[in-house]
Amino acid sequence: MLRAALLAVVVLAVAGCGGDSEPSASEEYANKVCSSFSTWLTDVQTTVQTVTDAGLGTTKEDLQSAVDDVSTATDTLGGDLESAGPPDTEDGQKAASEVEDLMSEIRDQLATIQSALDSNAGILSIATTVSTSVSTALTDLESTYNNLKDLDPAGELRDAFENSDDCNSLQDQVDKIRS
Repeated sequence: MLRAALLAVVVLAVAGCGGDSEPSASEEYANKVCSSFSTWLTDVQTTVQTVTDAGLGTTKEDLQSAVDDVSTATDTLGGDLESAGPPDTEDGQKAASEVEDLMSEIRDQLATIQSALDSNAGILSIATTVSTSVSTALTDLESTYNNLKDLDPAGELRDAFENSDDCNSLQDQVDKIRS
């Protein structure tokens, strides 16, 4: 009887330790943010590559189409980040503020590009503006990601960003672009 009771306790303990656990709200937030950043970055890279592949044959219409594609990707990013909502942690509102600032910065870069397209500038001038603005947006995204990782230095939000597979993939993606 004692053996059966001990065996039942061991079985229950092992079952309780080995099961899959649901990710915390911080882990879900980090995964959603990093996945959204990565998707946006991939969309922008694809668009830029399409324009780059056109080379000297790039027209103002091609650039306008590219801006429209990036604008759509940015709208999707904004919606995805909004749906993620801030995590319920000590620095959750700071995280939300970082994300809002990033969206504002990206939209400012898109407005700069659109202004260049609306001007009577030559294609080379517009292409330079596009290149500079896309580079700035990438820097802004990378900075926001690093700021999010640095929030709550000893807490679960930092751990979530550092341990997320989606965030590790995003970091690899950013590193590849920077190299």
